[in-house]
Amino acid sequence: MRLTLAALGSFSAVCAFAQSTASSDDQYRQGLYQRETGQPYSAIETLQSLLAADPSLNRARLELAVSYYRTLNFAKAKAEAQAVLNDPKTPEPVRLSVLSFLKQLELEEKAQFGKPHRFEPSFSLSALYDSNVNAGPDSALLSGGLQLDPGSTAKADSGYAVQAGLNHSWTAPVAVRMGESTGRFGWNSQVSGYYKGYTRLSDYNLGVATVATGPTLVVGQGWRGNVNFQADRLTLGDKALALYSSISPSSTWSLGKGSELTVDAQWVYRNFDRDQDQGRTSHYNSVGLSYGGLFNQNRLALQGGVRLFSESAKESRFSNSGYEYFVGGRQNVWTGGDLFARASWRHSGYEGDEVFFGIPRRETEQRLELGASHQYQAGWLDKWQTAATLTRVHNQANLDLYRYDRDMVQVTLGRSY
Repeated sequence: MRLTLAALGSFSAVCAFAQSTASSDDQYRQGLYQRETGQPYSAIETLQSLLAADPSLNRARLELAVSYYRTLNFAKAKAEAQAVLNDPKTPEPVRLSVLSFLKQLELEEKAQFGKPHRFEPSFSLSALYDSNVNAGPDSALLSGGLQLDPGSTAKADSGYAVQAGLNHSWTAPVAVRMGESTGRFGWNSQVSGYYKGYTRLSDYNLGVATVATGPTLVVGQGWRGNVNFQADRLTLGDKALALYSSISPSSTWSLGKGSELTVDAQWVYRNFDRDQDQGRTSHYNSVGLSYGGLFNQNRLALQGGVRLFSESAKESRFSNSGYEYFVGGRQNVWTGGDLFARASWRHSGYEGDEVFFGIPRRETEQRLELGASHQYQAGWLDKWQTAATLTRVHNQANLDLYRYDRDMVQVTLGRSY
């Protein structure tokens, strides 16, 4: 939201009481030019200099108030506007415009700084079907005459998933100057739990407890960044599996017209608990680049990106590196209703030789997700959202032990408060 002196009327027409010299007119115009070309702090300095020479120049004082507003300095913006209001020489039409301006400042300040702490709980419950819970191959007979235990082939099952979380965000009560832009510091934290249980194959029940926190910085409307520190405790079959500890910085630049570019990175230490998984303990690193944009009057959102990754594990056969790229979109089709799709390709090349095969593994995962969602806007489900998702995974590999197909269907009812 932007306030301008248009809200105060045509100042040059109604402020005949504030005549200035040709030199002060040039300085006044310079201040306006600086502000409207993205230099609000320079505009403040120019207008302050002008008022130091002529404190009665109220047209400059009101422009100074707007400049302070542009830097989110509401206290000084209100003070400068109030000084004009208190001047008995201020014409009545201008006085009414200033009163309106002050009221808008009050509302804007409340929106920007009225709630420095925000708590947002969320909850969702899902019913699901998985055609290949254990990501096993279709056949127990592998190349080279190897025979798998029949229990290692693809197994289907139905189940449920439940998620609950609480997000807390804090925004600093004061803005800071960063060049000609205004920055807002903040801090985001999250605690959440996720559990996926199967009807028969309980050995594959998955639990994730997450704690995350980290600083944020928003600079004007052109840039934002954050660093996230996170710990995830994983359980499998209701037994401790691993602890993931990660650091994830991210930076996003606005490209205008609803488009933005994001660069992010991640460092993860994956520490496994079970003796049979000790070789999987690893350091995982990745860096990604993505683009997102809004189109069709903001009803269509498109996104695409690429990621490079590497993982160094205790056992070389679990160490790998590769790349991933994806495209996705979401289209608003009806009031509260969206259709969405996402496709990704992930290629991984492993280092050490696989047991029984004598060569390293190479695989490419192709994943396609299609879905629809609807947010209710009335009745007892008001503000709740239903989503249905179909996910198809096709994993190609040079070793048939790791080739598999997997279809997952999930219907979710959830809400963020």
